Amino acid sequence: MSDEYEDLDNDPKNKQTYIVKDERSALKMKREEARASREKYKAVVAREREEANAQRELKKQEIKLELAKIRMSQSASEKARTNIALTTPAILVLLIGGFIVCLACGSIPDESISVASALLTLLVTGLMANLRSIISEGAGTEENGKPVKKPGSSKPTPPQK
Repeated sequence: MSDEYEDLDNDPKNKQTYIVKDERSALKMKREEARASREKYKAVVAREREEANAQRELKKQEIKLELAKIRMSQSASEKARTNIALTTPAILVLLIGGFIVCLACGSIPDESISVASALLTLLVTGLMANLRSIISEGAGTEENGKPVKKPGSSKPTPPQK
């Protein structure tokens, strides 16, 4: 009869089971197991979150470095062109809008409207000419830095630095 039960002890499918008669202890064990699994899950999530944040921060630093390299490689004339190209539309809107508001409010006398409009036309024409020259000078080089022939010239223009 002992031979029948010997092979049951060696069988890996037959694991030893514990019978707990104390229900409170069983509940405590289940709670502790659940708490331990929650803590383990929270630790894994926190570690993954930290890794993701570190990768985001590294990417931000790389982008800042690239922007700094681009800014350092720009010449003063390129920076000036960029600033003028960005501010000219705002200045135009401000001038024309201010003129229209002054006309609507009646703050410009009727005798001076023609003079004011002529001065505004001169300002707008000058600003637009500056903007047009900036755009045409910027078109002198391709993105890869090779010079491009301007219309009407036989020699390629050197790239601006």
